[in-house]
Amino acid sequence: MEERIIVYLGPSLPLDRARKILPDAVYQPPARQGDIVSDLSVLQPNIIILIDGTFRDNLSVWTKELLYALQYPGIKAIYGAASMGALRAAELDFVGMIGIGQIYAWYRDGITDDDSEVAVQYAERNSPKGPIYYVTTVPLVDIRAGMEHYRREFPDHKELNGAIAKFFTVMQATPYMDRTEKLCEDTWDHAFGIAFPRIPQKELDAIEALETFNAYVPDPKIKPNPDHLSTAFHALYERDRKIDVKGQQITQQHLDSYVILHNPEYERICWDAANQELALLLCDALFVMVTIEEVEHENNRFQKRSGVATPGDFEMMLEANGWGQEEYKRLMLQNARIRKLQHAMTVSKHSRRNTQSVLDYLRTHQAFDYWAEQAARKESDIATKGVDEWMGLTLEKSAWEMLHEHFESEGLDLKCSHEDYLLETGFSNQHELSVALTRLSLAKEQ
Repeated sequence: MEERIIVYLGPSLPLDRARKILPDAVYQPPARQGDIVSDLSVLQPNIIILIDGTFRDNLSVWTKELLYALQYPGIKAIYGAASMGALRAAELDFVGMIGIGQIYAWYRDGITDDDSEVAVQYAERNSPKGPIYYVTTVPLVDIRAGMEHYRREFPDHKELNGAIAKFFTVMQATPYMDRTEKLCEDTWDHAFGIAFPRIPQKELDAIEALETFNAYVPDPKIKPNPDHLSTAFHALYERDRKIDVKGQQITQQHLDSYVILHNPEYERICWDAANQELALLLCDALFVMVTIEEVEHENNRFQKRSGVATPGDFEMMLEANGWGQEEYKRLMLQNARIRKLQHAMTVSKHSRRNTQSVLDYLRTHQAFDYWAEQAARKESDIATKGVDEWMGLTLEKSAWEMLHEHFESEGLDLKCSHEDYLLETGFSNQHELSVALTRLSLAKEQ
């Protein structure tokens, strides 16, 4: 399988250096909450390398997003290192996220549990080659790495090690946004004629992750599953996830809000959407399951109704609907379950048909008066022919011949099988459909 790699990278490593190591990856800015679930469907990666993420200006990438991504079809592995990636890998390595580097090891082993140790203050500037980050503070993990280096280099220098420990304690108590290089230098004051303890550990770990990630294989102690998610995650997924609309990414809830505030059919949209959700709840309650063949039948029917004839048409349809492959499959599965439930309900009605429910729907949506008037006019035409309600008709053609002729004359399009048409419209059998079509043809002759 071709590797499609997303790297979330910000101030931990300059972008131009990262591209020299991993030139074919897609580089994204530091991950915010919602970015990973959005990029899964838009960019369809199979490898994710999380290095940087937001801390203060935006909500941080959430563990539930990564739990979802670990289960997402096509994802081979998710790696974390250096900064936000190290934090999340230490939290999720038991379910298969792979941590790389020294900083990850410190969090994994409990050497530190302070998230702010990897945080930095930075400025950002856009350039033709991508964003450039100007880091204005020193991350505490770089100082921790320098402290350990000096201790290894001078294990018997008690005075120096005491000064380093004191310096680290002061820096640890300093908010990350205030821990500038000048403050560090002034606090250290060139003690013992050496620079304050600092090694660019975030940068080193980021480089290690980009160079060596393929050497690691997921080894989850617990395999993640949908039960590990939550109601709050599903709210994030449904509302805050972004989809691609003609090259522009838009948050789903903003799209939803625009439609509801502008579409004159907003009441019908909300009504039908809620009924679709209720139907799915009923499917769950009744344990409605579908076969692969039933899902494929729904897929074929949907594509026919959408005018999809070629793989290129299918890709265009996905793009027009802001879909990824998995989102499309999810909807086909849902629709197949609902249709199976509908078919079962129609069959259970026997001779009752769908008459009352169709008329109630028309009344609910203020469409009854129009269609009733049209039907009454036809009945008046039929009555002039002296034909009774049912029994005085001579059926010369098959129901399907008449149905196709009727659809053609009305400019309609039959986009399902004959069997599905009978089930879903409520006609009990072909004879009943033939009677209805013959009566209409008599009205047309009149």
